[in-house]
This record gives sequence, structure tokens and C-alpha cells, in this order.
Amino acid sequence: MGIDNHGRTILFGCALLCNEKRKTFEWLFKSPKTILTDQDWMKQAIETEMPYTKHAFCIWLIAGKFSSWFTSVLKSEYSSWCSELYNLYKLESVEEVEQQWPLVIAKFNLKENKHVTSLYQIKTFWFPSYLHGFFFGGMTTTTVDFAIEDVGQKQMHDSVLAKYQKLHLKSLSPLEKQGYQVLTPYAFKKFQYQLSLAIQYSACKENDTSFIVKHYKASRWHKVVWDGKMAECTCKNFEFVGILVRHLLSILLYTSCFEIPFSYWLSRWRREEAQFNNVSQLRQEGTWILHHLL
Repeated sequence: MGIDNHGRTILFGCALLCNEKRKTFEWLFKSPKTILTDQDWMKQAIETEMPYTKHAFCIWLIAGKFSSWFTSVLKSEYSSWCSELYNLYKLESVEEVEQQWPLVIAKFNLKENKHVTSLYQIKTFWFPSYLHGFFFGGMTTTTVDFAIEDVGQKQMHDSVLAKYQKLHLKSLSPLEKQGYQVLTPYAFKKFQYQLSLAIQYSACKENDTSFIVKHYKASRWHKVVWDGKMAECTCKNFEFVGILVRHLLSILLYTSCFEIPFSYWLSRWRREEAQFNNVSQLRQEGTWILHHLL
């Protein structure tokens, strides 16, 4: 399953398997760019058959085991442990995770705990800091309640709604207007929120294409590269979600950019009427967008 350009859960495909053996999964899986699963026993089959696919584990099902794993061990400290682990989970950089992990584990005396050891061994499959840079549409879980027979009706409803739903612009920014014209209501609201946060960041120019971005209340900073056509931020959130993040948008505002290159409006999030009609139009976006589209 995945999400469509309206943020709704949709079914990309399904299969009935006669067993759950490794060979069966090797037959089933062919190479998407990213895959999110709820079972770590698929890991070996995916590594064998999809060596170039980024594999992630469902965070909901991992966290769902915490109570049985740690309640009896930590007792009254269990809630504090969950809170500390969540703070680790939210860290944006791999370096921060590596630095903070042993400190948190030592604080709760869990260095020898087999479950903690296992969680650390699979950290690249569930910590967002290791997954940023790969497009998952912002998804971190496979657990969603929905009826398969309703999916088609919901998709049709969202497509019609996108044509007639009136969204309100919150500024006179041409960037916001462009997003309104291109994105589905679901994606536009996310973009609009990021754009509203962009004004809270200051920018310092390192050279012609490199900038340091910093929130006015925080000491943390991000590096953004922007040459007028191509943009990249060290947070890697655009690659993960597919919607421009506030750090990048702050630099577009700082450099008086009044039109976002079309390659940064991923077709995953565009309205149907803003999609490409033919392959020649798609090629005009360049090799970057071809690499990122699913």
C-alpha cells in the first residue's frame, strides 16, 4: 500500500502466497525504489531481490512491542524511557543519533538488554535520520484501517473535490499562489505550512550557491545549496516527503526567487490537470525528476 496525491491510503498491489518462505518472497518482490514493511523476516528476501531498494520497517509495529519488552524491566521508569527514545527518534542527523544513543541506554542501564541491542542493529530501517534522502511520501507505518472496496470511491471523490474545493491563500507570495495552482489540497496545505515557517529562519550566505539557515529561537542550523535551478538541504526532508521544506523555502525567499522550478512539484502531489500529458513534457523536467518520481 502507499498514498496517492491526496494523501489517502491506496492499494498499489496485493498477492496471495501459499507460504511465507524466503523463496516465495524473492519471487514476489520486484524492485521499487523504496519499500515499507511490517515484518523484519522479509529483510533477507528484499536484500537479495531488490539490492537497490531502500527498505524501512513500520515504526508502529516496532513501538507496539515496547510494553512487553520493557515494562517489567524498567517499571516506573518505562514512561521516561519511551519519552527519551522518542526524542532520539526525532533527531535529524545520523551523527546525533550515534552520539545520543549510548547516553540514553546507559541512563536506563539497558546496555545488555537483548531488545535494545536488536533495535540498534536495525536502526537504519526505522530511524528517520537514516531514511531521509529516500522518498517514502512521509510514510512511517503500514498500519492503516481502511476497506479495500472503498479505495476507488475515495480516489474518485478526492479527484472531484480537488477541482472544486476552495483553499485560502494566507499571503500574497507568488510561491504560495504557484503551489495553490499545482498541488492537490492535501499537498498544498503541507506546502503552505512549510512556507509559513520559512519566515522564521535567517540566512547567511557562504558563497554563490551555499547558505546557512538558522531558526530565530534555536542554535541548530542547516546548510542549503541553491544555484537558481537545483536545491538541496542537509535535513533531506524534501527527498523523504516530496514537498519543499521550510529551510529550502527560506532561501528561495532570501534570494528573491518568485517561481519554483517545476521539478520540485513532484507528480505524486500534483493535481490531475497539472500532470504531464506526454513523455516529451516529462523529459523537460530533466534527469533529476526522473530519478525521484515513483
